[in-house]
Amino acid sequence: MPEFIPSMASANQLNLKKSLDSLGKIKKIHFDIEDGNFIDNITFGLRTVRDVLNYTDREADAHLMVTTPGQYIDDLMALGVKAIAFHVESGIFPAAHLHRIRQLGGRAGLALNFMAPVSALLPYLKDMDYVLLMTSEPDGRGQEFNPWALEKIAEARRLLPERISIVVDGGITEYWLPRVVAAGADTVILGRTLWVEDPEAQYDRLQRMIKDTEGE
Repeated sequence: MPEFIPSMASANQLNLKKSLDSLGKIKKIHFDIEDGNFIDNITFGLRTVRDVLNYTDREADAHLMVTTPGQYIDDLMALGVKAIAFHVESGIFPAAHLHRIRQLGGRAGLALNFMAPVSALLPYLKDMDYVLLMTSEPDGRGQEFNPWALEKIAEARRLLPERISIVVDGGITEYWLPRVVAAGADTVILGRTLWVEDPEAQYDRLQRMIKDTEGE
């Protein structure tokens, strides 16, 4: 079964505590760290990440959409983040950042926007644990899922060793969820699709949907 992880960027920003409580037995959360430079938006600062992780014992990972990922790694790991992915497009020496994440005991990932080919990962396979493939980008239409991402997911699964996890993130609705799993994703970051009135019940329903789909 694929793993689903709620994105805190889609939670109720006026009441993160209530959002966290609504997750029930869901054991992981995902932070998008955006600096307003690499991407126009700004999401969470380190203080918010710290306060959230002081409140919950859920395991957290972080996706760095920043121009200087090296400036965030040590602080995030010290706060208790267990896995960090940064964009291969954001730095000229990705191996150094991947090594640092692992050195501090974390899982190291590289993220790819649509402009970055899967082949950009190949020099770093021995240094990484997972890839995060963006399935939407800022597009002026609400960051809709781009169907072309299915081909990229399938390509990544063909080219990458089985030990490297494929994480997907961006605009994944109920319609696209079984399709990204079928293409080869084993972890799905979910935003608005999960953050409904009862996220825990929605999580269970989506897992049953995937199980039924895989059994067909």
